[in-house]
Amino acid sequence: MNSGVLKLLYTNAFNDIEAARNCQVTISQKEMEIQMININSNYSSYDSIYVSKLKKQSLEQEIANIKNIRNNHINSAIGYALTIADNEIQENNSFSIAAIVIGSITSFISSVKGSCNISIINRTNLSLLSSKLLLSGIHMLQLRTALQNLKLACDML
Repeated sequence: MNSGVLKLLYTNAFNDIEAARNCQVTISQKEMEIQMININSNYSSYDSIYVSKLKKQSLEQEIANIKNIRNNHINSAIGYALTIADNEIQENNSFSIAAIVIGSITSFISSVKGSCNISIINRTNLSLLSSKLLLSGIHMLQLRTALQNLKLACDML
């Protein structure tokens, strides 16, 4: 794979990670709004409790939609990173750019604390790449470690 394509994959992966982070910020804000509604409902009349419940349900639906969008961005970033990793394995690169991207993705997934759904395609590709690296020795240790950490963050071990 030429360097222009790799650079595009790298850029796209980080753009998706950033988009996922932005989604997570919005999710946190919506969750805070729900907490405020819960607090206000303790001091409200019956009529406003009904309105509060409607607002809360609406926010919960928004959160679910944003989580789906966030998960799509995460899956896209993982797909790009695994494509870069596969290329590095094929070319037998000693320095791994994929490990950097995968590390950033892993860090984000860990911060979200298990509420991310990783696609079956990414899970399969992650397992396949990990298997390819089992006998790589110390040569591709950085990439192998990054993939193992991603598997841990995705609850695949």
